Amino acid sequence: MSTAIAVEALTVGFGDFIAIRDLSFHADYGTVRGVIGPNGAGKTTLLDVLTGKSRPRRGRVLLDGTIDLAPLDEVARALAGIGRKFQKPSVFEALSVWDNLDLALRLHRRSLLREVFAPAAAKAAPIAALLETIGLTALRDQAAGTLSHGQKQWLEIGMVLVQEPKLLLLDEPVAGMSEEETAHTAALLHRLRAPGRSIVVVEHDMDFVEQVADAVSVLHEGRTLFEGSMAEARGNAQVIEVYIGR
Repeated sequence: MSTAIAVEALTVGFGDFIAIRDLSFHADYGTVRGVIGPNGAGKTTLLDVLTGKSRPRRGRVLLDGTIDLAPLDEVARALAGIGRKFQKPSVFEALSVWDNLDLALRLHRRSLLREVFAPAAAKAAPIAALLETIGLTALRDQAAGTLSHGQKQWLEIGMVLVQEPKLLLLDEPVAGMSEEETAHTAALLHRLRAPGRSIVVVEHDMDFVEQVADAVSVLHEGRTLFEGSMAEARGNAQVIEVYIGR
C-alpha cells in the first residue's frame, strides 16, 4: 500500500502550550485509520495541521508520502486532494438536499468545464450518484434544515466528496447519532473505501472505530501512545490507563 499522508516529527504549539510533541503519523491509501485519545490529546490539532489551518513549529507533512505541504494554504491543500468534514454539520438549511450538493459542485474549481459545457443530464449524474452513496436519494427534494442530525452529517460528507478527496478527514462523524444512524455511517464508510482514497476518522466511539478502521492511532498529550488494531488497543495497559480506564 502506498502512503497517502505522512507526518514526521511534528511539533505544534500555541504560545507556551504544546499541543503536539514530536508526533509521527501516517495513513495509507485504501485504508481507514482511526484516531482516538482523551480530550486534549492533539486529535483536532492534527487535523488542523493536515488541512493547513494550523502551522507546525517543527516537522513536516507529506502528501502521497513525498509532497511537502508546508508551502500550501488551506485552499491549495483542498485542491490537492485533502477534504475535511468538521464535527458540527454545516449545510445550507434553506436549500434542498439536491441543491446543497449541486452548490458544492458549482463552488468547486474543477467544475468550471462542467458548468460551461456539460448538458443538464451530465450535470445531474454526479449528484444522483452522490445521493445514492450517502443514502439520501429519497430525500433529494427535502430542505436540509428538516433533516435529522445524522442525515445532515451524511449530506455534508457528500458535499466534501464533491472535491474528490484523496485524503478524507472526518472529525467525530457519529457524535450525537442514534444507533441506527451510527450503523448507517459505518456502512457509508465501508462504501467510501477506494484504492485511491485514505480515510482518517477522529472519534470517541470505540465500537464504531472498531467497525470501520483497519488500524488506530491512540494519541496522548500530543504523542502517539499506541498504533495497531482496535482490539489490540483495548488490551494495551497504557491505553487502558490513560484512555479506556477513564
